[in-house]
Amino acid sequence: MPDAAAPLIRTLGAPLPDEFDRLSAADLAQLDRLLRAAQTARGQRLGAAVESSLQLIPRLMRPTVKKALGL
Repeated sequence: MPDAAAPLIRTLGAPLPDEFDRLSAADLAQLDRLLRAAQTARGQRLGAAVESSLQLIPRLMRPTVKKALGL
């Protein structure tokens, strides 16, 4: 099962708990897909939140604030 767990380990960036040995390869693959989808959705929501919060900053200051934030 180590081969089936490799993508999930890369997605999480950490070793899997021992209990994950009981999951099938299909379960591990589905969990990896769901985690990647959640990460993508979180990134999109975070980007939207940053963009909407920049609307509170005067327009002429936005480029400077973006640069300071590394955006």
